[in-house]
Amino acid sequence: MRRIFIFLVVFFFAVLELHAQATLLVGEKAITLEENFALSFVIKSANATVETPSYKFPELPGLRKLGVSRSKATDIQNGQPVYSFTYSQYYQAAAPGSLLIPPAEIIVNQQSLKMEGFALQVSPSEQKEEEVEQSKAQIEDLFKGQSSVFLALTSTQFKPFVGQGFTLKFSLFIPDDNSTRYSFDRNDVQIPALIQKIRPKNCWEESFGLQEVKVSKVVYKNKKYTEYRFFQSTYFPLDAKKIVVPSLSLQMLKNTEKVVFSSKPIVIVPQELPNHPLKGKVPVGDFYLKESLSRDQVQTGDTVVYVSSVVGDGNSILWDSKLIESDYFLNFFPLGTQSSVYPYGEKMLGNKTEKILIIPSQPGKFALKSYFNWIFFNTRTATYDTLHSEAILEVSGQPSDRLLNTQSETMSLYRGLEKLAADKVIGYRWMDWRLIFNVLIGLILLWLVFLMTKAKK
Repeated sequence: MRRIFIFLVVFFFAVLELHAQATLLVGEKAITLEENFALSFVIKSANATVETPSYKFPELPGLRKLGVSRSKATDIQNGQPVYSFTYSQYYQAAAPGSLLIPPAEIIVNQQSLKMEGFALQVSPSEQKEEEVEQSKAQIEDLFKGQSSVFLALTSTQFKPFVGQGFTLKFSLFIPDDNSTRYSFDRNDVQIPALIQKIRPKNCWEESFGLQEVKVSKVVYKNKKYTEYRFFQSTYFPLDAKKIVVPSLSLQMLKNTEKVVFSSKPIVIVPQELPNHPLKGKVPVGDFYLKESLSRDQVQTGDTVVYVSSVVGDGNSILWDSKLIESDYFLNFFPLGTQSSVYPYGEKMLGNKTEKILIIPSQPGKFALKSYFNWIFFNTRTATYDTLHSEAILEVSGQPSDRLLNTQSETMSLYRGLEKLAADKVIGYRWMDWRLIFNVLIGLILLWLVFLMTKAKK
């Protein structure tokens, strides 16, 4: 009996391992200098939580590693939820041009995921004029009164709204014409201690995940500097309490002599949001909507998949999932959601994507803005704003004699029937492969128990 138990445990974990295989995703192969190239893997599971896998992303020539983001999505398959866990490594190009990326591999739980070589096209930055002017102002303030080596802690915002992100960066700047030789002194001890002083309280943190010092070139008034960036993270204040980051000191070696460089303290003063019934209940940022319909002209009883993506400078993970109630005209059924936060230039962008199945019951022309909208506080206009769907669904055919009452009934009846004609839907039943699989496993186990019992006799 003990051997049978051990066998069952081993078999159970073997089945789990079988279904926990990772798949590779390669990002866009044409990006701007401000965008990042992403290399990802996905693990699917029937469980809502899975153990964090061991993984190693490759080094790619011409690209610098940034942070690793993690996202979770939910899909419905055969009426059952399936969870997808995505791990993405972001890479940043140093200059525009064409980069030849050789074949590489990602090691996930000792599994090798092969990537074929390709050409990555990096075009010049497409920063908005407003953003460029803001960057110039920040650079002016940063280099004002500086003529030699200096340590700096900077912020993209000093008066953010509560819930609005601001990015803190901690860097050392050394002029290229500097004749003195400087070297770092025990940064493995100093930097972690300084980072603890930087992190503000009462803030939600999204880290850029700098795993090593990021080295880049900066030009100010025809003078070249080398920037050594030690830390970068985006923070979303949870209340209006003042945030004070003290002066930070870094010890270095000047030839053989120890010298200390200190940054200026900075003060972040979050602003209260204007009074509103939804104050504190909606995301804060500057967002836009991307949406699509699998088709915009259908018959009654046909299925349509509506995909919405809310993207922007803000933590869009905080968006509530759309709980759309079916009515006399349209029936709605959620298929899955996916949320992610990823670095974009000096910002941390959020993206929340939802898939919803639509089954029209009545003919007509339906503007989906009557069903889908997203309310948020717009930091660009300092007002509460709403994103409305612009999609229009045209439905023809005869009115349905019977409205669908439950999600489970509809999912079992209509799941995966997009390509079937409406007159073939009635009486169709989707085969529950998971149930069949479980029955087969049970029969195999019973057969093994029978054989073991017979062997003992």
